[in-house]
Amino acid sequence: MNYFYLIYCSVPARRLSDEEVEELLLVARRENKLRDITGMLLCLPEMYVQLIEGAEADIRQLYLNLSRDQRHHTVTILKEGHLEQRFFPDWSMGYDQKSVTLTNAEDSFCISDEKVFALFEILDEGFG
Repeated sequence: MNYFYLIYCSVPARRLSDEEVEELLLVARRENKLRDITGMLLCLPEMYVQLIEGAEADIRQLYLNLSRDQRHHTVTILKEGHLEQRFFPDWSMGYDQKSVTLTNAEDSFCISDEKVFALFEILDEGFG
């Protein structure tokens, strides 16, 4: 199967509470599962970086929806393309351990996790 991926970054409009982050994850995981969308969301206090992957039409529609979301602004595509195999077959979210404490941390990881390095390696490909 041929997948499409898109990586974007954005600036948070404000800091989300732990409860808001948990609700965001709950809804995103449910909706993404319905559309077979996977990827990774990296939440930092000053920036979000997200890779989403799946069918191209679904990814483009999701990006359009995300770009209209009032919880962030300056939404910028960093990289997009096609791939044969998903980068992140399981949805996950990265968070700054010092600033976010999720009560339901399944499918989550710390900023120093290897998934973060994998995301930046994907971004770096073709820019060197």
